[in-house]
Amino acid sequence: ADLRTLVEALRRGDGPPQLAPQSRHAGPAEDGDDFDLLSADLSRAHDSAVTAVVQASQLSSHAGSEQKLEVFVNLARRLQSLVHREISILDELENEMEDPDLLKGLFHVDHLATRIRRHAENLAVLGGAVSRRQWSNPVSMTEVLRSAIAEVEQYSRVKLVPPIDGQLRGHAVADVIHLLAELVENATVFSAPHTQVLLRANLVTSGLAVEVEDRGLGMPLEEQTRMNALLADPDQVNVARLLADGRIGLFVVSQLARRHGITVRLQTNIYGGVQAVLVVPQALLGAEAGAGTPGG
Repeated sequence: ADLRTLVEALRRGDGPPQLAPQSRHAGPAEDGDDFDLLSADLSRAHDSAVTAVVQASQLSSHAGSEQKLEVFVNLARRLQSLVHREISILDELENEMEDPDLLKGLFHVDHLATRIRRHAENLAVLGGAVSRRQWSNPVSMTEVLRSAIAEVEQYSRVKLVPPIDGQLRGHAVADVIHLLAELVENATVFSAPHTQVLLRANLVTSGLAVEVEDRGLGMPLEEQTRMNALLADPDQVNVARLLADGRIGLFVVSQLARRHGITVRLQTNIYGGVQAVLVVPQALLGAEAGAGTPGG
């Protein structure tokens, strides 16, 4: 809410503060518990976001696009680092917690932190950065799909349809999880809350086909054509218009797909909803430990 208010003020032409916003909360005391640490980290994440937005606004009148990208990638990295720490603290708290009501609340906050991490990674992807989450060994597609579901708000509506085939090489795992989470979230947002979103993964001639299917409102043919053009070649699409429409998720999908040679396409299913189909190439499959792992 604070960020939204700040952005609206900047759009109206109100001058941003000259200095980066200072933290509204003191750091945790030396004898502070894990909740104090978590509170302090969340406060720093908030202030980092506000600072970066103000910096980007100040750059807009006298800096090139490369400098602006650097600001947002820097923001993404700061947020990612903080959220990783928050998730670690939450994991420790969950292991120690015995009160079922408090544990349920912690799981909710943990899930929220996971979603915040994905949105921070969106900024990094837009800046051309590579995910810092890395796996050395191949990961089963079952685990990849489960991890993608865990990053979606309405995760309880998503169902895996067995059998789930294949393994994904470690260097591609983080990006494929991110890509799938964006598609699954779209499917849940644009379908009725009482319906399910189905996920399948099966080996095909050209690699591994993953299907994300909803029974939602569908997509007009013209819009579907435009989105498929974006998924096929993100450079040929007006990104400013996508940002204005709030469709940045599919742009992130297109960037991640191009990075790994993954084909993604949207189509209408027989229920009138949307089916997103992606094909992971053979080069990303297999059981060779650590194959092609890039630097972080």
